Amino acid sequence: MNYLIIKLADYMKRNLGYYFILSFILVAGVIAGSVSVKLLSDPQKQELLNYIELFFTNVQNVNIDSSTVFYASVLNNLKTALVICLAGLLVISFPVILIVIFFRGYILGFTVGFLVVEFGIKGSIFALLSILPQNIIIIPAIISIGVTGMYFAVTVIKNRRRMHQDGYFSMLLSYMLSNLFFCFFLILAGLIEGYISPLFIKLITSYI
Repeated sequence: MNYLIIKLADYMKRNLGYYFILSFILVAGVIAGSVSVKLLSDPQKQELLNYIELFFTNVQNVNIDSSTVFYASVLNNLKTALVICLAGLLVISFPVILIVIFFRGYILGFTVGFLVVEFGIKGSIFALLSILPQNIIIIPAIISIGVTGMYFAVTVIKNRRRMHQDGYFSMLLSYMLSNLFFCFFLILAGLIEGYISPLFIKLITSYI
């Protein structure tokens, strides 16, 4: 266990620059998402409000299928991971990684921003307990997969003339294993979203 922690810490230290870049892109997406809430037209805002209020009204009477939520969460996050992984693998398309990270930040910023703006403290508490728990794991995992993709693509570009076939396949194997490792955390986040967050949602909505 200590060996794994040391290797992970070393990995993050070596790729600190990439982590900074992708974290900055994510934060930019969150800010853009939260700002775009104020740009909604009144009909758009009212439509969203009606949808959320309908959800709050009915959630207490609906039996949430935790396994369905779990599978949907895992599938959605693994799709994102696959897009990032392929973008890094194809090398020239690695800028797609930046777009995906920005978009994830935008969605998060918009969702939380809308809840906070329209529902105040209650919306903040709802976002804190229903959205934050799984994203504490999802966001670092997605960023780490993005970092792995950027590192792989940049390394291949820098060494394309002197990299031997054996060296490439060794790096490719390391790339795939690293991504599988971070995907494990996406599955863990799916368990939280499927089996823990719904409990918080039902608890909170009774007070909203």
